[in-house]
Amino acid sequence: DIKYDSDKYFISGYSYDAEVYLTATTQLALTTETTSDTRHFKLVADLSNFGPGTSHVPIQVKNLPDGMSAQVSPSTLTATIGKKASKTFDVVANITPDELANGYEVKKVSLDETKVEVTSSEDIINQIDHVQAVLEGDDNLSDDYDGNLVLQAVSSNGTILASSISPAKVHAKISLRKLSKSVPVKLELTGDKASNVSNISYSFDRGHVTIVGSQEEMDKIDSITVPVDISQVTKDTSKTLELKAEGVTVQPSTVKVNLKVTQK
Repeated sequence: DIKYDSDKYFISGYSYDAEVYLTATTQLALTTETTSDTRHFKLVADLSNFGPGTSHVPIQVKNLPDGMSAQVSPSTLTATIGKKASKTFDVVANITPDELANGYEVKKVSLDETKVEVTSSEDIINQIDHVQAVLEGDDNLSDDYDGNLVLQAVSSNGTILASSISPAKVHAKISLRKLSKSVPVKLELTGDKASNVSNISYSFDRGHVTIVGSQEEMDKIDSITVPVDISQVTKDTSKTLELKAEGVTVQPSTVKVNLKVTQK
């Protein structure tokens, strides 16, 4: 609980919690105070008598029951106090490739709110470039998204700045596009023909396949080459071979190769 003149000032740069080591004469008392629903004590940092600038104040333990003692770490709170200011900023969706499943990109983002009011200190307000809307959690999107995005005030270089944003979240609809590319399948005959074989010709059931992945990985691939060892092939035969390429998924993942043998 940080006490300060919230009508006049905005505080930033402080830790939101502290660790408390409790000592008591009974286990019941400890259990009561370590459980959030039954806890009596609270931590208080009083900045009421401080003006703009960085200040250090002791963290006090209030309402601690009789027969208990407490040690707080850290024992002091450091906070920067600045004159309160508010300003309206544009909201920009920031959905990064890391938040998307492999092979997808953002097609379109629609936001219910495109401008929001940001409150912070005068110094921080002057550093804010825009407000970004970001996904919560670390799930990789592979389907269109309809839900809330968290808002963050950021500088021109993307640094997140301390602020209070109203509203704190914005509803968004995100449409995704699956990244894919069609590439030819090529066969590479390896090994030496058997002594009684004069020629081996081949055909396969598909000339092209689809690769799915990031644009960067797909740009590296112009075709899928399948090696076929013919050293043991002495008669007409068919083989089903796996199709693979680094960094992408190949669809379909196999090709059927027909080998036709001409004897000497």
